[in-house]
Formats: sequence, structure tokens, C-alpha cells
Amino acid sequence: MTSYKMCAVPMCISTTIKNPEKLFIHVPKSPKRRKQWLQLARRDSKFTSDKSTIFFCEDHFDLPNDMENYIQYSIMDSVGKIRMKPGCLPSKFECQPDRMKRTAPPQPRSAISKRRRMDIILDVISKETQMSATSGTTSE
Repeated sequence: MTSYKMCAVPMCISTTIKNPEKLFIHVPKSPKRRKQWLQLARRDSKFTSDKSTIFFCEDHFDLPNDMENYIQYSIMDSVGKIRMKPGCLPSKFECQPDRMKRTAPPQPRSAISKRRRMDIILDVISKETQMSATSGTTSE
């Protein structure tokens, strides 16, 4: 039986009870790397002991690129020990609402761009009106 683990990323609700199939990756013990991971997750490192064992769940990583033994994991659906590539960093934080990725940033609609669109529409309408009036007089 595995021990209870929970993701240390703020607002992430992953635990080994709710998500037994998820991988939980050890946060590095090296003070520099640990601080870097915690900063990326927006977790205050002052409240986390250097000696405590904390985890981030797989949701915060690009496993195919970050995990050394990913092929073994994907084929066998399990690994004895998770080996992350040196220097990999957590990069996905969709659980934090202010960090949700947008597909495209909203573009402000300025008065000038609205005016240009209206001018184009009016120009097209006037040309269509002229064409229909011209074609109507030639056919008679």
C-alpha cells in the first residue's frame, strides 16, 4: 500500500485518494531547486520545511518531455521510481484560475477600427445598390 500524498500546488485538489492513478513527483530537496519549484507554483517557501517531503502531481508537468522513464511508464502503465529529467520544472498550473491559458487574448475594439468596419460595410452596400440599379436599367 502506498502512503497518502497530496499535491502541494496551491488550489490543486489532487490526492492519492481522489486520484490513485496519478503520479506524484517529489519536489527536489536542493534548496535552490526547491525554492524555484515552489515559486513557480506560487507557494510561499517560508511555510515549508526544507526537510519535509512534498509532492507535485503529474498535472503540472509535460510528462513526455520532463520524465526520463516516460516510455517505460506509458508502455507498462507504471514505474518503480519516477525519474524526472535534470533541470525540468513544473509548467502547468491550470488549477489556479488567474493562470488559465486563453486561446487568444481579447483584442480591444477601438473607435477607429469600428469606424473602418462601418465604412467598409457602407461602401459594399452602396456598390451593391449602384450595381443593381445599373443592371436594372440596362435590361429594360
